[in-house]
Amino acid sequence: MTEAVISATSVMCAAGFGEAQVWSSVRGRVSRIRNSSVMDRHFEPIPMGLVPEEALDADDADLDPLNWPARARRMLRLATPTLRELASAIGDTPVALYLGLPELTPDDSPWLDKFSEQLCARAGLKFDEAASRTFPLGRAAVLVALESALEAMIADSSRPILVGGVDTFLDLRLLATLGAEGRVHGPRVMDGFIPGEGAAFLLLEGSGKAASGAAVIHGAASTIDPGHRYGTEPARGEGLAEALQLLRGRLASPGGLVASTFTGLNGENFDAKLWGVAQLRHGDLFAADMVLEHPATCFGDTGAATGAILTALAATALAAGHRAAPALVWAASDFGARGCTIVDVPAPRKS
Repeated sequence: MTEAVISATSVMCAAGFGEAQVWSSVRGRVSRIRNSSVMDRHFEPIPMGLVPEEALDADDADLDPLNWPARARRMLRLATPTLRELASAIGDTPVALYLGLPELTPDDSPWLDKFSEQLCARAGLKFDEAASRTFPLGRAAVLVALESALEAMIADSSRPILVGGVDTFLDLRLLATLGAEGRVHGPRVMDGFIPGEGAAFLLLEGSGKAASGAAVIHGAASTIDPGHRYGTEPARGEGLAEALQLLRGRLASPGGLVASTFTGLNGENFDAKLWGVAQLRHGDLFAADMVLEHPATCFGDTGAATGAILTALAATALAAGHRAAPALVWAASDFGARGCTIVDVPAPRKS
């Protein structure tokens, strides 16, 4: 069975800095969404889940020569303090970073190739470029990265891998495009999402290093759904169900019914259909009293950070005993990527 221990996590989004603070807001159903200074095409403020300016990395003047766009620079300012929180856990060892990023292409966004290197340098970490990978796949990016990280750890479980994601919707061109498509939630749009931003990282180690109460990743799986939002194939909502089928095939044993699910639901009907199809086809996987969490209600859609934030929150909730284990985590991207994983906290061994 492919599995890994989550030895450390770090989260930043509108709901707070640190997985405990964010989970506290989500658990208490406290909304951190506010009207932003950005106006929609009707000259009304767009509700967003934004991180306070003072929480971001302060100085990015050194990026001026690189001519990075505003979105990339804000992402770097989001991710730097979040990653810096894990510096003591990582130490001086060059880090293998599997990073989830927005659904962009290197041709249109050449900064993608240098983002991880810049991030590690600013966070004070040594960067192992040869062992690192980027996944510009949007909301499901980190779950796809988890799948790849687990495969890498089969070959060498002695080396930790850092998996994370970062994104922001605070980009005027992006917001204008989404607004024109009728996707930004507001007084005139009910079937839409609230734009947010965030960053999160998970430090994975081999399963032999599990500490008492540490959360464990039990496999991950992903697929590409041709019937995605912008695809030409019929939108049957089958991609998530197929990813779940792959995941179940990778589990060595059933491990109990899923008691909690941390979802990538963001308020749009499109992803709700994905979840509905997946839950119907895999009804035998879920406990009758399963608890469904959709944290985007509290802090907005965090894009490519979604998978990492959800996984960190699941690990935190299970370890604290606030939610029952095991937990399913899933997310779906606009252009077809669907990903899922199982998070569990092993029961204490009897002496």
